[in-house]
Amino acid sequence: MNTARGAHSLPSHDMQVMLAQHTLFARGHAGKRLEMRLQNLSGMRLHNFDLSQCLLLACNLSHTDLEGCHFQAANLSNSLFIGANLRHCDFTRADLRGTRFYKSDLQQANMTGSDMRIGSITLNSGGVPTQREFTTDLSYCNMEEATLRDAVLHKVRLRGVNMRNADLAGADLSGADLQGVVLLGTTMDRAIFTGANIKNAVFTVNDETRRLFSGNPAFEEHLSNLRETDRAVASHEEWVNSGGRAGQRADFAGKALRGVDLRGRELSAVSFRGADLTGAKLAHARLAAADFNGATLAYAELASADLRGASLENARLLHTNVDAADFGDLDLRGGGKLATRFAGASVEWTSFSLCNITPEQMAGAVLRECSFAEIDA
Repeated sequence: MNTARGAHSLPSHDMQVMLAQHTLFARGHAGKRLEMRLQNLSGMRLHNFDLSQCLLLACNLSHTDLEGCHFQAANLSNSLFIGANLRHCDFTRADLRGTRFYKSDLQQANMTGSDMRIGSITLNSGGVPTQREFTTDLSYCNMEEATLRDAVLHKVRLRGVNMRNADLAGADLSGADLQGVVLLGTTMDRAIFTGANIKNAVFTVNDETRRLFSGNPAFEEHLSNLRETDRAVASHEEWVNSGGRAGQRADFAGKALRGVDLRGRELSAVSFRGADLTGAKLAHARLAAADFNGATLAYAELASADLRGASLENARLLHTNVDAADFGDLDLRGGGKLATRFAGASVEWTSFSLCNITPEQMAGAVLRECSFAEIDA
């Protein structure tokens, strides 16, 4: 995922001179530290450059392509990195107070020990100094496999962030806004979540998350929803096994089922229409003729699931695991067959390895960065 938008430009001649001087400074030779305030550097392209200890205060670096750059011990407080490509960047011990990274790509970035508390800046308005505060904002960033060990993220905005397999060991997230954050596979030992808002966050319920989030209202609500879902699925399984004579068919249309674990369960003909199944575990589940129309299946696990005759029309699949899933036609009791459908679906970064899927089934779907490996005949 490269979120940097528009045409990127090389640094200006003056900027190149300053960068050359900073390189000498960073290497301990004669030179000059890069220091800039309130400058517009948006759209700049600069890969794998050492900007350690630079000072870029309240600068605009939005939509820049800075992949692999080093910002160790840099002061980037109150700057803008909106929609920037910051993959593999190193922000170790950087001052990031008040910095806004909204919708940037920070995959595998290193932010160990960085300071992301609320920032402040004094501006002169009509000759009158005015102090403004800015909350550090990482909302909707891709931070998959990023390292934030011992980072200070007090009251940081992290709404909708993908933190799959990230390292938050020892990080302080007290008072942080973690609504909708994806924490699947995330290392969280010694992390502090006191007063954090984890509403609609996606995580695996285990001993660690129970210890970290016990007593959190959103966590307790999540546990209650999981218990209710399990009861509904048990009744649905009874309905299927009895041929409709007992139990009740489940209907999860429009429900929030983020991170639910339904691996191997009997879910044939269930309606998940418009449901949010982000991070749901549905591997080996029996989902024949299930309705996923308009559902969100981002980061969901559907490996080896039975999806014969299922409707995935208008659904959203993002980094969804469907390896070896069965997309064959479903034989109907009254004759005929029901095909799996993807019309109108948005499918990104999804592998269909070992799937019996046809171009006809994918007709009308919007595909991006997907791979197809057919089953050997």
